[in-house]
Amino acid sequence: MPHKAKIRLPLCFPMRVSSLALALLLVPLAAACNPATNEPVAFGQVDPSEFRQPLPEPRLQKRSDAPAASRLLSQLASSIRSARFQIVGTEMASRPQGQIGAQVYHLDGVLTTRTPAMELKPWGVSEYDIDGRGDFIVVGSTIYVRGNTFTEWQTIAAGDPYWGVFADINPALWVGSNESVLGEAFLDGSPTWVLQLTNEFGLRFKAWIREKDGYPLRYTAAWLNAKGSTYYVNALYREFNTTVQIDTPEMLNRGVANPGAPVALPSGSVTVTEVEFDCLGTTSRRPATHDKFVLLTLAFVDTGPGQVPVSPDAWRLYGDGVNGAAPIETGSPQVLRAQVLSPGDRVSGAVVFEVPEDAYQLITVGHLVGATAVMSAGLPILPNGTLPCT
Repeated sequence: MPHKAKIRLPLCFPMRVSSLALALLLVPLAAACNPATNEPVAFGQVDPSEFRQPLPEPRLQKRSDAPAASRLLSQLASSIRSARFQIVGTEMASRPQGQIGAQVYHLDGVLTTRTPAMELKPWGVSEYDIDGRGDFIVVGSTIYVRGNTFTEWQTIAAGDPYWGVFADINPALWVGSNESVLGEAFLDGSPTWVLQLTNEFGLRFKAWIREKDGYPLRYTAAWLNAKGSTYYVNALYREFNTTVQIDTPEMLNRGVANPGAPVALPSGSVTVTEVEFDCLGTTSRRPATHDKFVLLTLAFVDTGPGQVPVSPDAWRLYGDGVNGAAPIETGSPQVLRAQVLSPGDRVSGAVVFEVPEDAYQLITVGHLVGATAVMSAGLPILPNGTLPCT
């Protein structure tokens, strides 16, 4: 007989810039930091060397014949339409006894300048991806941020002191800044003009612009957390003027819902009412060796004014040992069937997935008309070494 699961909390997948980065409010800073000392670090203290700039700046030479910064920015604006880039930065990291240190991270991104937009690859270490989007997107003056692929999007004003550090990677935002030319430096063998800019929100940053064509090669900014520690964001640009399209993210996900909590649809709702596992299967289909079936009972309600399409094939399962698994057909009379509900209609049925026997932490995602339903589908975790079917 299937085993009914208790309600479990939704999964939480870590993100590169964690919620800790949001809890410790940040303020802008010029790209500079105190040199680390060579003194030994006592237990529970953070090594100052962690906070060093991970990408040292090339040697700067003063030039009396440097062009005006406004001319360089004008040349840049006419030179590029798009670019790919990699961030080499430092982020907050937990350390013993509640201390906050720093660690280096790398992150890829893409941008367009004529219609200003930018997207970063996902920060998180999770391999899951429900929509092919990153977790940080800028379109126009709006910043879209989410914790990971399963969570809802949040909108943030472009002037946010922390996320603005990333938004300013796009050279389209540099025009109109308070700028000056610091001098000349060689970057990857190419002579560049080094600019120091201050945006309208007071954030200071540096940009290296290649002399021969006006292409940006590097961006460097820094920020302070609430405890006064310095962290860096460096962007290295490449692959200019390729075809790039960055769309506004679909705001259809309302976040991870627990079993028993309805997810709103344009004309009704859907709820995971039960989560069960089945080791035996049916006469038509049995689980493979070391696998089990997971049965998710979905309840659809049409409250009007429109219809509610019901499609089992719209659902996928993620978590322990599964990444976007599609439903299977078992021949069970409990299985949910495709149909269209009219106002006042209700229907309930199971969507069945085959998963490894030791899979417990699970999330189901339904790509529905007018909504993305993300729902926890976790099973009770048995004692260590105990498997439910063997």
